[in-house]
Amino acid sequence: MKKYHVFVLFLLLICSLYSGCIGNSSQETNSLVNADYDSSKDYFPDKINIEYAQGFSVEYNNNYKLVTVKEPDTDDEYTYILVQKGTPVPEHDSDSVVIEIPVDSVAALSTTHLPALEVIGETDKLKAVSSFIYINSAPVRHMIEEGTIEEVGTGSYMNTESIIRINPDVIFTLTTGVPYDDKHIDNLIDLGLKPVVVDEYKETSALGEAEWIKFISLFFNAENEASEYFDQVASDYNELAEKAKSVEDKPVVMSGMAWQGTWYVPGGNSLITQYIKDAGATYFWNENNNTATVTLDFEAVLDMGKDADYWVSSGIWDSTEELEAEDPLYLEFKSVNNGNVYTSYYKVNENGGNDYYESGVVRPDLVLADFVKMFHPELVPDHEMVYHKRIE
Repeated sequence: MKKYHVFVLFLLLICSLYSGCIGNSSQETNSLVNADYDSSKDYFPDKINIEYAQGFSVEYNNNYKLVTVKEPDTDDEYTYILVQKGTPVPEHDSDSVVIEIPVDSVAALSTTHLPALEVIGETDKLKAVSSFIYINSAPVRHMIEEGTIEEVGTGSYMNTESIIRINPDVIFTLTTGVPYDDKHIDNLIDLGLKPVVVDEYKETSALGEAEWIKFISLFFNAENEASEYFDQVASDYNELAEKAKSVEDKPVVMSGMAWQGTWYVPGGNSLITQYIKDAGATYFWNENNNTATVTLDFEAVLDMGKDADYWVSSGIWDSTEELEAEDPLYLEFKSVNNGNVYTSYYKVNENGGNDYYESGVVRPDLVLADFVKMFHPELVPDHEMVYHKRIE
């Protein structure tokens, strides 16, 4: 551990001798203002309009964007000042992270951040990810094979030496609520790096989660590309949801799965619950108002869900026999006996990386179509399952 600290101090000393190694201070950035800078010019003609996402906001100024990420559970806020390259940095408090845009290099510490880069055509700027094994993105897999990106870990397992050496313009990360893991954000800032919290997974609506594409686009001045993409996805989603909601016969759907005698059930206001409702079905635990997963004992879930028409889970089963082998009590559920058990563990790579939690983040229209195919196949006769499969 002592050698590690010495190494980090050595790197910081070297970087102080050679300007630009870790990052510029406000004063240094101001010294790089272009001679043709125009204080009256709007440097961001393309702007985003946030319709569904609750976790971030943006305020446009002539040459910089004031971006705020707000934690839904703690009300903690992270502030980022995105300054157009070659223009002056505005006055700001010490807690704000200043980033020159458009950025030329990024690290993405969650697979959920990768699809947005692909959508706006900026995957080539990716220099590091947390781990290779769970990635499904074809362009990123190609970069892995070519050896043009690196693994750096995340949270308390981050390889600090590697991330310092790579020195990306911005590091997209997330918070877990676990202090030991989330401490890496402050650690990166102390090293002069630029971590940015991207917590799309904390949104409670499918379109709110997908709209974080726009958040990522702010760092590349790619608002137009992100907005065009999202508008089409949102339009397709809402059109299908309206069609499904008009169906009179709404089957009852249970969700979640058991582990060592405890059943983990999505709350009544969770993301998967919204998909179920928007697909023209009724969630078996509608009276619950939680947005997160809730733990219940097996008997309670059996009592509530034994007569449900469908069961949608994230289990890795391939057959009813596997369900029975895991717990014979599963056969007490009507959905199991009727062959109406579905799992989102369908589009996975050789290491078990589930694309439902990757590209599915930016394709809620396709996820919803999967759900509608389960409950009302007549509404989407040409749709083939993308992220879900039926247990044989």
